This record gives sequence, structure tokens and C-alpha cells, in this order.
Amino acid sequence: MRLLVFGGWGQLGTDLALVASGRHDLVRPRHSEVDVTDPSAVRTAVEASRPDAVINAAAFHKVELCEADPDRAYAVNSVAPLHAARAGRDAGARSVFISTDYVFDGSRAAGYREDDAVGPLNVYGLSKAAGEAAVRQADPAALVVRGSGLFGHAGSAGKGGNFVDNMIARARAGEVLSVVDDQQLAPTATHDMAERILLLLEAAAPAGIYHAANGGSTSWFGLARRAIELAGVSATVKAITTAAGPVRRPAASVLLDTKSAALGLPPNRSWEDALQWYLEARPAPIGEAR
Repeated sequence: MRLLVFGGWGQLGTDLALVASGRHDLVRPRHSEVDVTDPSAVRTAVEASRPDAVINAAAFHKVELCEADPDRAYAVNSVAPLHAARAGRDAGARSVFISTDYVFDGSRAAGYREDDAVGPLNVYGLSKAAGEAAVRQADPAALVVRGSGLFGHAGSAGKGGNFVDNMIARARAGEVLSVVDDQQLAPTATHDMAERILLLLEAAAPAGIYHAANGGSTSWFGLARRAIELAGVSATVKAITTAAGPVRRPAASVLLDTKSAALGLPPNRSWEDALQWYLEARPAPIGEAR
């Protein structure tokens, strides 16, 4: 297959390129080449690439900035996906929209199935939920693939790295870490999410919503503590509760995968196994012993 990926140089896009190598032809224009909020630029890129699928991994995902700039949040997370889905549909390509656990309100401790009702608490979640609806309306064959707490070797350009690497770096620097322990999630290696996206496309999965998070759940505190342990760093990690602030976040947004088995696809590995693989495979920063 020929795949066009918007947002192809971020954490997930980078892993899509790695996982697709030798299997599919991947085209991933940089932001300087295609502004995803410009419908003409998006359509031109789709028509020039002639893809079998258009994967939209571009996002404005720093939640605090989304609250401060909702126009940009909706432009990138809602309207731009609509442009991509329409252009892809008209070119005969299937649409894949990358979404988030933040479309849920966090009231369901047992976790969320793919077709549970959304109920976002903040602008970021609202804009992604709107993007899901827009893409599915524009392309009835579209796939919406949700992830949670992403960590990948490319880091996150919009956040100055990813949570796992930031925690390890701060611990290695001797900081005492205070991390929230009252937000449950299913941390997701972008390598595993990328593999799941390709498997769904290769299996010609029915249109709809899919959860590509790693198995199990933990809190941000649990993720930080386990990452530091696996990295062999001695540090103090304190559990704290979420402070009141301008951004509401779901208390429990664990994504449950209830569809893979029916498609004959293997379940994603646990977040602990994915984290261990991630740390063993990650390049050592300069000056860090491995």
C-alpha cells in the first residue's frame, strides 16, 4: 500500500515509517511542505501522492495551550482532519484519524470500549471528538484509532520530549519527582500503535473506532516509577493528587481493545512489556551509560 501520513515526523509518524519499512510505501510531508489547515494544500498533497490510505497523525495536543487558543485547537484537530478525509475520499483513499483517550470524561474506572459515548472535559478532548465525528461523516469507510499516554523514540516536538524520557532525565539529574497518582490511563508505545494501524489497514478492518493502547493500566506516577526502575536510576518519586487548575483531565481514561480478536489480530502487549522494550531499544543520550 501507499500511505500518506500528515504529522509524519512526530513520535507516531516516525514509528509508522519504521514499521512500514519493507511493507508499504510511506509518504510523509513536513509541516513546511503541507499546512494541514489549508484545504488546498492538503488536497494537492493527496492528489500528488495517489495513496491507498491517508493517515492523519497531525495534532495540536498540548492541553494547556488548547485551552488558551481554542481556535487553533479546532483548526488542527477538527477542521484539518475533515479536509484530509474529504480529499482522501475523493481520491479513493481510506482515511485514518489518530485520536485520544481525552475524548472521555474519565468517570468509568473499568475503562472505555470503542463505541462508548464520548464526554470530553477540556478543549483538546472536545476538538479531537469533533475531529472524529467530522472524519467519520466525510468518509464512511474511515478508521478512528485512539491511543493514550504516547511514548516514542522520536519524542514529542510539541511537548519537548515524552513523559518517560523526561522522568528518567530528571531522575538522573537528582531531582525529587512529584507525579500525579489519581489519573489512570493505558500508556502506549507509538511503535505498537503504528503496528496496530498497519494491521488494521492490511486486514481491511471495518469502518469504525479502534483502541490501540497497550494492555493494562496505571497512573502517571506508576508509569514514572516503573520507567525509572527499568532505567536503573535511583530516585525519589512522590505520589500526589491532581492540583486544581485551568484544565480538567479525565481521572480514568483506560482504553479497552474489544475488536482485535474478532479480526483475528493479536492483542497489544502490556504497557509494562512495551515500556521495557522501549527502554532497551532507545538510543543512549550522550554521556549516559548503557
